[in-house]
Amino acid sequence: MGKLKFKIHPLFYIVGIYFVAFGKVYSFLVYTFCALIHELGHSIEAQKCGYKLVNVILMPFGAIVTGEVSNMSYIDEIKVSLAGPLVNLTLSVVMVAVWWIFPEVYPYTELAVTANLALCIINLLPAFPLDGGRILLCTLSTFLSRKTAVLICKTIGTLLFFVFLTLYVFSIFIDRNPSLLLFSIFMLLGVFDKGKENRFIRLYQSISYGSLKNCKKIKSLAVSEDFTLKKLYKKIDGGYLYRIYVYDSNGALKRILEPHDVVNVLQNKNFNDRLI
Repeated sequence: MGKLKFKIHPLFYIVGIYFVAFGKVYSFLVYTFCALIHELGHSIEAQKCGYKLVNVILMPFGAIVTGEVSNMSYIDEIKVSLAGPLVNLTLSVVMVAVWWIFPEVYPYTELAVTANLALCIINLLPAFPLDGGRILLCTLSTFLSRKTAVLICKTIGTLLFFVFLTLYVFSIFIDRNPSLLLFSIFMLLGVFDKGKENRFIRLYQSISYGSLKNCKKIKSLAVSEDFTLKKLYKKIDGGYLYRIYVYDSNGALKRILEPHDVVNVLQNKNFNDRLI
């Protein structure tokens, strides 16, 4: 499998400078760490669904993943999008529970709980490029045209831009909060970002004969004739080549897929198709 690449959004540097200027380096590091944990949740769920992450882009209010896929189902994308916020929420609940048992750890974990809760809530807002925006888009796309679904999501993102910009203006007269301004800009960038509609690539892109110069092991799998491509994605590892034995309902060997056959199947069949 290809290596996961990390990138940093320009706004991330701006937020970092802000935290440093106000002596909040520790807070910045905690939020960054929690954002990476958030992304780990996406990564694990993506691989369970048969996908892998391509890039992780650190954002000022979390992180997003990028890539391309042609056949990712809406339900799978919703599951992967939810995984990040759920990891943050779970960590918060676990740490709060620990307080009841070991109250002395409260001063050391309070910020982590706050950071995880904030990332969970913020990322569930229904706007791009947040997870909530992706969840909303997938949900709407199940009964509306993709174009209409995208328009609705971008309209909501525009409204949220004005909401956070207004909150920032009000904060000027009370207790100026620059993070509200940064977040409103973040929302605006999401509205105008042409972005790719999908953030994951399929595992078959990492299974190729080009890597044979470094040698690859061949693994064998025995499957039924109704075994689907989606099930196969959950079983395979890009570090290996596969020979697949397909059996019919009577237990008789129906076909043997050699490694080159498996690569062709992965590249040419649709996600819910049978292997043969």
